[in-house]
Amino acid sequence: MLRADLKAKDFLVAESPAMRAVVAQVAGYADGSSPVLICGEHGTGRELVARVLHQKGPRASAKFVAVRPTFEDVPKMGSADCDRATHALRAAVGGTLLIKDVSDLSASSQRTLERAIGKGEPVQVVATADLDLERAVDARIVSRAFYDRFAERRIEVPPLRDRIADLPILFERWIAHYAAEVGRNRPSIGSRAHDRLALYPWPGNVAELKSIARRLVVRVQRAKLEAGDLDEVLPVVATRVPLEDLAFEDMVKAKLAGLLARVDGYPVHDLYDKVLARVERPLLDLVLAHTGGNQVKAAEILGLNRNTLRKKLSDLGIKRGRSSREDRALDNSD
Repeated sequence: MLRADLKAKDFLVAESPAMRAVVAQVAGYADGSSPVLICGEHGTGRELVARVLHQKGPRASAKFVAVRPTFEDVPKMGSADCDRATHALRAAVGGTLLIKDVSDLSASSQRTLERAIGKGEPVQVVATADLDLERAVDARIVSRAFYDRFAERRIEVPPLRDRIADLPILFERWIAHYAAEVGRNRPSIGSRAHDRLALYPWPGNVAELKSIARRLVVRVQRAKLEAGDLDEVLPVVATRVPLEDLAFEDMVKAKLAGLLARVDGYPVHDLYDKVLARVERPLLDLVLAHTGGNQVKAAEILGLNRNTLRKKLSDLGIKRGRSSREDRALDNSD
């Protein structure tokens, strides 16, 4: 949680086009009248967006109540989920009720909230969901009628990997936040450390960034954070490289690694021949296409004897292509 002297909007960084679109939607939906759905991957800051939505609207001075779908953090009025849902609505009256991970709501709670929204209860209901919400609707886990209450006002919070322009400011603010918490001066951040942050794919999104910032403040006592400090705390992940940027040998290794993983546990005795055949076939196809089917020219490019090429084409079942005069002469001499 943020310190009392900080506001959620201080951490809603929008240098990237994707987040500027989110901020524009927040401004448009902050009238406090209709339900809002905030979708995105876990850790993207969906609750933060909900809090900013609340703070920008006419209900800012009233309560912001955030609950899980089980409503376990709301005192029970009875044994049924709908009783707890009703009490959550009453707790947030005049303000905003945030339902986290709305796909996990029970059917009775969905009906209770849908009726409350339909009656125009004096509370703005905001829900968060992952990107599979439509599938939950199709599977009837979430009722279509309940979903339709939110569908018109939907905000999609992008993953951190799609808003890299926001990363430097976000990181610096969380470093400053945790440094203040432990009573130390905010360390500066080297340019190469920022480069490391930009290269990491952030599968845990902003929640992971916060965790990394906190760990660095605790671990590194120097006045400046360097790239090596990031290397010590960032998990090692496989870097996605475009296929065309891979060296040929690396590309082959990548394909073979996948092949070996798939055949693990199965009896395989001719892998060498199978791999060579898989490499030879496209190679011979491409060279023949390049030479217009001229086998003499193809053999020259490949550094093969023409008869060796003919045999390989036959063994691999590759159409031999157009014969040159030299081919036909050699054929007639067989």
